[in-house]
Amino acid sequence: METDILKRKYVGEGMFRPLKKQRFSDQVADLIQKKILEGNLAISTNLPSEKEMAGEFQVSRSVIREALRILEISGLVLIRKGPTGGIFVSNVYHEPIKRSLNNLIASGEVTLEHLIDARMLIEPHIAREAAQHAKSEDLKKFRDLFDDSSTHLDDPEYLKQNNLKFHLMLARASGNPVLSIMLESVFELLVEQTQDFVDLPLEKHFFQLHQKILKVIEAKRPEEAERLIKEDIIDVKRKIKKLNK
Repeated sequence: METDILKRKYVGEGMFRPLKKQRFSDQVADLIQKKILEGNLAISTNLPSEKEMAGEFQVSRSVIREALRILEISGLVLIRKGPTGGIFVSNVYHEPIKRSLNNLIASGEVTLEHLIDARMLIEPHIAREAAQHAKSEDLKKFRDLFDDSSTHLDDPEYLKQNNLKFHLMLARASGNPVLSIMLESVFELLVEQTQDFVDLPLEKHFFQLHQKILKVIEAKRPEEAERLIKEDIIDVKRKIKKLNK
């Protein structure tokens, strides 16, 4: 009896509202995302043009443009302008995190010290994991990078770029994509904050230290890899303090 009264009280009295219709741009973004992920489309795969997609989805180009903007923010596509431009499959999944942190830096809530502390927590563990899980193809990529650096030992800018690549490659070699995304978002912000500082002796020092790290990774010595990465981060911390004096 009591159940019947409750039913009469709530049914038909507007307890629930009708669902809102999803925007066309959101639907298009969802469908393109599904195609990229379920189709395992390779990075740099060229997607159809705005005009072609507008025809396929039977929507305006402005709807396609908004859908692509959503996907670009999420790191799934890269849009290049110009004669060699186009819409390409991407994998910069760290971009949303990086943007959020960048906003906090702009507001003063996040400092360089915070970023370095985060890196100190993440990267030593990454080095340990890389020493245990790096594959032969990962090791080859490291060696190729060092061979390339060895031919540019008098070019501080070139060395710096390759030294930065080393850390991102190390994250991927750990085999943990979550750690890789976290490190990339923090690391790129640190790089942007110190991009005007280039010092040849320092870059040579990092190059040599990275070679030592590779040797202990090849030898599967995780504790030593962790120690050397901590040394690397401490050196960077000293460099940043010097910049801010």
